[in-house]
Amino acid sequence: MTDIDRERFSRLCADDRYMHGNDAEGIGTYNEKRLHRILKRYVTENADCYEVRIGRQVADVLCEGRITEIQTSSFRPLTKKIGTYLENTDHMITVLCPVVCEKMLVRAERETGEILGVKRSPKKGRAISLLPEFYYLKNYIGSSRFELKIMLIKAEEYRFSERVRYRRTGAYDHDLRPTELVSELTLTDLESYRRLMIAELPQGEFTAEELSRATGLKG
Repeated sequence: MTDIDRERFSRLCADDRYMHGNDAEGIGTYNEKRLHRILKRYVTENADCYEVRIGRQVADVLCEGRITEIQTSSFRPLTKKIGTYLENTDHMITVLCPVVCEKMLVRAERETGEILGVKRSPKKGRAISLLPEFYYLKNYIGSSRFELKIMLIKAEEYRFSERVRYRRTGAYDHDLRPTELVSELTLTDLESYRRLMIAELPQGEFTAEELSRATGLKG
């Protein structure tokens, strides 16, 4: 990854905010949609490459012989999809997954845009937090045509002052707005996954509590 990649990502984030403004107009996953479309444009800005049907599946991006699936939540829905691509095409396959490593929490009025407060979230995402999701990729790790690309990003989470209907008291609508690309990590074989775990997990013996802090695993 280069400074040009970082600058381009920041530009795409700024462009998206200018074009789409506030996406948080309803209950659900609008925060994922904003991030998803920015990442699609980061892969390629050629819209002809988006949402390409491959048999019964629809790939997020198909560009120059590579399928890219952008996953902002669990990898579980990708298990069958990746298998289908590997069995029925000759394409290279990338799963692109963003991890928010730093987030600013912004309270704001929806109508006026007035900022009511800003604070830094104590939560910091790490690449190793995806460890539980690796289970769903276990049949494909090591394939010469498959890779996992993890993008560490910074973001702002706008929390709007009005309560969302049909939710518990105190719940607010929100909008996740990516701002900066920090780094990229590409895992291509078993050794690269092993190096990630060695680098991220506590060295030597470690307690269940230390493992939980590093990975986000509970219990």
